[in-house]
Amino acid sequence: MKKPIQILVLLFATLLYSQAEIIKAIKIVNQKGEEYDMSSVKAFTSFKVGQEVPDVQTIISSIATDVTRMRDTKRFSFVDARMDQDKTGVTLIYTVVNKYKLTSVKIVTIGEKVISDRKVFKASELKINQFADDSTFTQAAIKIKEKYRLQWYPDAKVTWEKKVDKKHGTVSVTFKIVEGSELVIKKIVFKGNNKIVDKGLTMRFLTALVPKFLRGKKKEVTSKDIRKMMKQEQKGFFSFFTNSGRYNPDNVDHDVFSIKSYFMNQGYLDVEVSSPKIEYKKSTDAKLIFTVNEGLQYRVGKISITGMKTFTEKELRPGILLRTGDIAAYRNVEKGSEAIRGYYGNRGYVQTRVKPLFTPHAEKATVDINYHITEGSIGYIRNINIIGTERNKDKVVRRELVVYPGEKFNRGYMKSSENRLRNLNYFSFVSIRPVPTEKSDQYDLNVQVKERETGQFSVGLGLSSIDSISAYVELAQGNFDLTSWPPIGGGQKAKIRATIGTERNDLDVIFKEPWFLNRRLALGVNFYHHESRYFSDDYDQENNGARFSLTKPIPFISFSRATIAYTIENFDVFNVATNASDAIKNEAGDRLKSSLSFPLSRDSRDRFDIPTRGNKTIITPYVAGGILGGETDLYGLRLRSAKYWPLIGDAVFNIRGQIESVDYYGDSDSVPIFDRLFLGGGHTLRGFDYRDVGPRDINNEPIGGQTSVFCTLEYTIPIWNKVRFATFYDIGFVNADPMDFDTSRYNDDAGIGIRIDMRGLPLQVDYAWPITYYDEDGQTGKGRFNFNMGYSF
Repeated sequence: MKKPIQILVLLFATLLYSQAEIIKAIKIVNQKGEEYDMSSVKAFTSFKVGQEVPDVQTIISSIATDVTRMRDTKRFSFVDARMDQDKTGVTLIYTVVNKYKLTSVKIVTIGEKVISDRKVFKASELKINQFADDSTFTQAAIKIKEKYRLQWYPDAKVTWEKKVDKKHGTVSVTFKIVEGSELVIKKIVFKGNNKIVDKGLTMRFLTALVPKFLRGKKKEVTSKDIRKMMKQEQKGFFSFFTNSGRYNPDNVDHDVFSIKSYFMNQGYLDVEVSSPKIEYKKSTDAKLIFTVNEGLQYRVGKISITGMKTFTEKELRPGILLRTGDIAAYRNVEKGSEAIRGYYGNRGYVQTRVKPLFTPHAEKATVDINYHITEGSIGYIRNINIIGTERNKDKVVRRELVVYPGEKFNRGYMKSSENRLRNLNYFSFVSIRPVPTEKSDQYDLNVQVKERETGQFSVGLGLSSIDSISAYVELAQGNFDLTSWPPIGGGQKAKIRATIGTERNDLDVIFKEPWFLNRRLALGVNFYHHESRYFSDDYDQENNGARFSLTKPIPFISFSRATIAYTIENFDVFNVATNASDAIKNEAGDRLKSSLSFPLSRDSRDRFDIPTRGNKTIITPYVAGGILGGETDLYGLRLRSAKYWPLIGDAVFNIRGQIESVDYYGDSDSVPIFDRLFLGGGHTLRGFDYRDVGPRDINNEPIGGQTSVFCTLEYTIPIWNKVRFATFYDIGFVNADPMDFDTSRYNDDAGIGIRIDMRGLPLQVDYAWPITYYDEDGQTGKGRFNFNMGYSF
């Protein structure tokens, strides 16, 4: 029980705090404490002088609201408030720094005036009549400077002066711009070393042509390899597209670190890299020079592990792949540290630290490596906290995790969960970290994410030698939610795309739920209308339909998926030419097709757009008609595969191909023309016209076959930034009968091409010469161009 005196003091304090207060004064001061007119903030204050307020808490709450309201107007640079209390009442003191209304912006340029005043003003993002202060003008100057940098003037200096009219509450500003000189980095050079080989384009190309087993095991340090790691780029042939060659001083620290890391990963552990110097005779032909003193290239001497208490060196040693005599690449040293941390982490140990200690022996050019371990302790997962989700539902994150509350900590599962979240492409940042709790053996897992914009609206032009020119408009949301408004954050995917062109009109509505019924089961729905006028000169074709699919990963087979898909579609062959053959005229009209397909796929490629290694294979049995209904009875099998091998000099060798056969059954007397097989054109045999290879009618018009085989061998090598040179060989045939693999009427071609990987606009241009062909097919033996926007299978 409390003592009586304590109770009295508590009651007195409560009465004192709760008693009514009088607002005796309201003051407006600047940051120096100087008082000035309060007219600018009068509308935002909750009280008047002489007003009686029930209690102090009401005053505190109200002035906090006043401050928030003033800040939200963006009319003030600084806003704060406090109260002074004495026996006579309360004085409210608002500390306010006003912004002023911007009335004019003047641009003074010293130089050639490469950017007009109008464009400078636009770059500043200032607007007349906005409220502005020193911070506003400083940010505007930074934006103007960046505009000049993008115009190849990295040394432009931008200063500003303001003129304030306090009486009228206005301000005008003058920006003074000293443009400096245009600067183009035509060459990035490395000096002060004797290990870097600077190969020209011809030498790189010739080296890449040499088979790998003939080149030996020696790896040269090339300037090209180093430049690939840098943000700063030298001017290239396509710099008017890529903007390579623009100098950005903000990249210096990154590039110095990247160069140093590159050499350390080649075993030069003592390497020193200086900040670059710019050297030029004329500003449009500048060199960026880095001085590199690489020192000795170390090889691994003795390897030891110390500090462990729970496990033996024999248990930990297999994770260290370095061996005595290997080049002491720092990256591989760190992989050893990571392997040891992983060994402990996968067995429940949290906060295990591994520090590699180096003992160099310069006289032998070797370095001893000791991995010193601080073990940490075993921990269990208490709670999993999702941090950073605003639009995404928590379940979208939690269902990708392979760690659960109550389990022993497992570092491997934690890293796997991170990777699965990154692969969603919903987040620009993902990090999972264990956080200690009040219990020494329990940890919370904080899943920190930063959401990215997943919606996309795009309008553009498509260009292809097959379907000519088309325009499209597309609205896509990669993180859709069908059950809420706004429809974002449910992890679904939705897209609407409309295309109109000289040879095609399309409309596609696509929806995908990757966790159907809260299982790792992907539901796909696609409604479409496709009108094609490029299949033949003798007819046009229209497809209207819907496809429904379920896809599930195949257990115990990495990168593999199994799908079952049902498609219902109506085909219409129309605008049949009056002089068309009976084989084509008999195809005219509508036909309904109801089908099931069962694709099995495995995709281990390192990239989906321009792969450099890995394999993608899809085998698809399919059947239509019969108990499924419709007017088309057929069955078939399609096998598609592509394999990629990386070669020296970033060259890539690729073999891809397809085998397919289709046949009819039941009430059907033939395979309809829209299900027959064709080859030729930019996606298959590039030395031949689109769909030109295969059986023909009496008018020499392609009518397709029931068996096709196609294969491409392609070799590509980079020649400029994002530009690759390609050489290829295509071979294939189409036979009239099902399961007919007679190769006697094969066609083949060879050619060269260019691949331009501009983001959002990948362009493939090829020129191919037919090698084997048939005169009755209308071939002349002349080469032909093929061009296409998009990526190959």
